[in-house]
Amino acid sequence: MKIAYPYSKYKSNGFTLIELLVVMLILSILMAISTPLSLQAVADSQRKSCRANMQTIANTVQSARVRVNAANYSTLITAGVTTASLTDFQHIPVCSAGGAYSLSNGHSGDSSTFKVSCSYGDHGTFEPGEDAR
Repeated sequence: MKIAYPYSKYKSNGFTLIELLVVMLILSILMAISTPLSLQAVADSQRKSCRANMQTIANTVQSARVRVNAANYSTLITAGVTTASLTDFQHIPVCSAGGAYSLSNGHSGDSSTFKVSCSYGDHGTFEPGEDAR
């Protein structure tokens, strides 16, 4: 005696190869769109974090100049960005992309102004009173 099935005798409960390929194609398209956007967002957040660190260092340099009552920034520029020269820091902020911070003369060309620079690619500089990038 034969048992009658309501469906074909070759009915399976899994997915066909075509269905799996379509799903893989959709996922790969979504990954191709989202990966560059997420990488750009990471780079942008690193740049903004570095910029905030440079502003913090600049504020600390100005505070150190006031504390020692210096005529200009020459001694601080020479000493660089260290915890010995900037005693308000327990530790120096670190660039999230691996750059190093340095101090140099600002737009005036002498030590009456200063700027903080990051050595990493496009993170740029920060100079108090100027919006340098």
